[in-house]
Amino acid sequence: MGLDELNRSVTSSILRAEALPPGSWEAERAFREVAELEEELAAIVGAHTVQGEVARLGAVTASISSGDLVRAVQLAERYLVDALSNGSRVKLQQLRDEAETAIAALDAPNVDPLPFTLRAA
Repeated sequence: MGLDELNRSVTSSILRAEALPPGSWEAERAFREVAELEEELAAIVGAHTVQGEVARLGAVTASISSGDLVRAVQLAERYLVDALSNGSRVKLQQLRDEAETAIAALDAPNVDPLPFTLRAA
């Protein structure tokens, strides 16, 4: 996919995702598509360009919106080593922190211990 076509796909996917009910599985799937397209765009466009920085921020933001918090943290960590402007670096750090906070706030499943006795065979 060429750069122009990829940009059109990203814009179209964002508009589609934002039109869906927030938090619905349809919206999460649509934002997952946005994240994948933004990630592809970030791989093509250098981090030192405005478009590259926007793509990196978009991939992390869309990952958060899709509910894929672990992926958001992974992408933010990967992109933070790129040559970014100070503003983009700070925003990526904030997005990473937001995703990490959301992960920490998730309810852990209840695991009840089961009593058992070991016996020799």
